[in-house]
Amino acid sequence: MVPVLERLEMEGMTIMMIEHRLRELFRLVSRVIVMNFGEKLAGGIPEEVMEKPDVREAYLGMEVDDVRD
Repeated sequence: MVPVLERLEMEGMTIMMIEHRLRELFRLVSRVIVMNFGEKLAGGIPEEVMEKPDVREAYLGMEVDDVRD
């Protein structure tokens, strides 16, 4: 499935995915918006979003000071 997503991105297509496994999703996308109970928690490039304390605790199961993978 990943090669299809990469090809579509290269063609300029935007794809909306709903996924709770953020680690896997962050490997596939160039931009992300993280929602929590219908509210926007964070948005931007995956590397920046992953560093947001609210995102790390709510979706990655990490405390703010935990070491990144």
